[in-house]
Amino acid sequence: MNQDSKFEQLYRRFYPSLLAFAIYLTGSTEDATELVNNVFVAVWQKRDNLPLDEKLKSYLFTAVKNQSINFHKRTKMTVVKLQPHDTESYYRADLPLEEKEMEHKLHSILNTLPSKCRQIFVMSRIDGLKNKEIAHFLDISIKTVENQMTKALKIFKEKLNDA
Repeated sequence: MNQDSKFEQLYRRFYPSLLAFAIYLTGSTEDATELVNNVFVAVWQKRDNLPLDEKLKSYLFTAVKNQSINFHKRTKMTVVKLQPHDTESYYRADLPLEEKEMEHKLHSILNTLPSKCRQIFVMSRIDGLKNKEIAHFLDISIKTVENQMTKALKIFKEKLNDA
């Protein structure tokens, strides 16, 4: 089988789930279509250096995720929430520092997770996806998602208790 037909098979196999994932990440079918097509163009350009088979699945989903992050950076808008003048302030001067320290600890622990475990944890806890949705997007079983989440939460609990 030549590279063209392998690429076509790969495109037909993964395009629908990549598009669904991109729509979820961008909130726009039009932008998602463009992102997924950009990923496939990049794969086509690198086809001599990439294995055009099932092993490319993780690469494709990661590429779509990264493309959507870049998309959001380009289109980011600042939202300002107006507060009424007559409300009591509960602001603590040290709270932002404590929050930053906790955020740093959580990011450090997140970065120690194995890549697939981290991806599933982010999709669940940060992106708010249900286990069934994660399993569908990553083309894995729900049980695998549950096991990876259990593993991630155990690591977080251990490392936060040690800190």
